[in-house]
Amino acid sequence: MINKQCLPFECLQVEIQCIIKNFAEVYQCDTDIIVSTIYAIVSIAVNKSIKLFDGKYTNYPSMWICHVAPSGSNKSAPVKMLFKPINEVNEEAVMAYYDELRHTDKDDGNKPKPICKKLSLTDTTPEAIYKALSFMPQMVYRDEIKGMIDDFDRYNRSGIISNMLSIWDSTSFCIDRKTEDPTFIRDPFLDILGGIQPGLLKSTFGNPQLMISGFNQRILFVYPDKIPVTYYSDKQLSETTMPYWTNFVKELMMLEPTTLSLSPEAKDCYCTYYNMLQDKKSSADDYMQYVYSKFQIIILRWSIVTHLLWEKTFETYHKDIISGDEMLHSVQCMLYFESAAEKVYHEICGGMYQGFTKEQSLQILYNTYDGNVNLQKLADALGCSRQYVSKAVNKKSLS
Repeated sequence: MINKQCLPFECLQVEIQCIIKNFAEVYQCDTDIIVSTIYAIVSIAVNKSIKLFDGKYTNYPSMWICHVAPSGSNKSAPVKMLFKPINEVNEEAVMAYYDELRHTDKDDGNKPKPICKKLSLTDTTPEAIYKALSFMPQMVYRDEIKGMIDDFDRYNRSGIISNMLSIWDSTSFCIDRKTEDPTFIRDPFLDILGGIQPGLLKSTFGNPQLMISGFNQRILFVYPDKIPVTYYSDKQLSETTMPYWTNFVKELMMLEPTTLSLSPEAKDCYCTYYNMLQDKKSSADDYMQYVYSKFQIIILRWSIVTHLLWEKTFETYHKDIISGDEMLHSVQCMLYFESAAEKVYHEICGGMYQGFTKEQSLQILYNTYDGNVNLQKLADALGCSRQYVSKAVNKKSLS
């Protein structure tokens, strides 16, 4: 499907609109790149301090975002600049860590080792992610997200994919290693932000394990239809842009813990979109059904950040309540992401994906959870015998 939409931002705070336009003009990049990066950075800035309770479930604003654009399209430079406030916080955290370490009595075995309270990672080995998440929320920021996925492939036997799915769901879990003490990760919060070139989509996300496990479907792909031609330019960011943005992000980090709720209008809008996705699932293949299922959750997460960025002078704005207009804005964003997901899906499979056979699905699910699956329950879920499941998972795995 050709994506003719773009991420809306006209109802966000006027100052944020100016930042988006200034970045897009100076870096000659699509506004979708800027808008989605701002959402990601707001997400990690507030992390678990702001949550939404819809009357049944609690959602944090965590999100996984991948920018898809060719080399030379300036998809990286504006992201790095917008990320500066997080880097400043990280630098302060590292300095504080080493300062505390110098004043720690090494002979006092009862005193715990200091914690480095960084907000982001670039080293994405499973151990690095788990250790960081056991202390506090994190963002994995990789300029080229393919490197992160390749790292996952190298550590697949450690169960990294299944654990990443739990992390996205904010499901608590424990990591047990023979040579280390157990690590318990309670209600994990992990943002992911990175980019990839279109020509690398298939080799990166076409892995059957990523497709059938639901990993791909948890990602919000930002895939502009038309990339602006970047000519030489001496334009620079406004003198007020970065100071305002840095202060804005750091003020978000100081917000008091808050639980948001949905206004009746927002709930009606959400229910309408939820049911629309239900209708789409009825005629979609397995892959896209999973996309639509995840979007029924992602929209709630996205609406939290929309609320934090919303123009506060609007009559419908209320401090702790997501309005109908904010939810409608979030629906419009989801329509963009739906279209981008279809576009990525088409490039991964060439429009030829028809799902996996039952035997292939069994192999992939079994490998995803590193063999820690009850074979009888798996057989019951797929409507086959335990003997069939056992035979399928013991065959050579898919390449």
